[in-house]
Amino acid sequence: MRTIVRTEHYGYGAVSPAVPVRPRPACADEDPELFFPIGNTGPALVQIEEAKAVCRRCPLMESCLQGALDRNELGVWGGTDEGDRRRIKRRAARRRAA
Repeated sequence: MRTIVRTEHYGYGAVSPAVPVRPRPACADEDPELFFPIGNTGPALVQIEEAKAVCRRCPLMESCLQGALDRNELGVWGGTDEGDRRRIKRRAARRRAA
């Protein structure tokens, strides 16, 4: 038996008990501006750390980070800022070259 429910983001849809429930990202209830600081000095450093703290409690942190690496995202994704992701990519490139 299927039940029709209204969801916040997708309107009406059928829900089957056989379909696994997806985890909710920790950032879903946060102001998106938190994850896109202007600059990387002064107050922006505090903002970056606050955004990373949200990421650290997220069940989707690893997949979010991988997506950000694949898409070359700006801002804080998967508990990393742009500099962190550049370092991750450089390390991976050095390992491949070795």
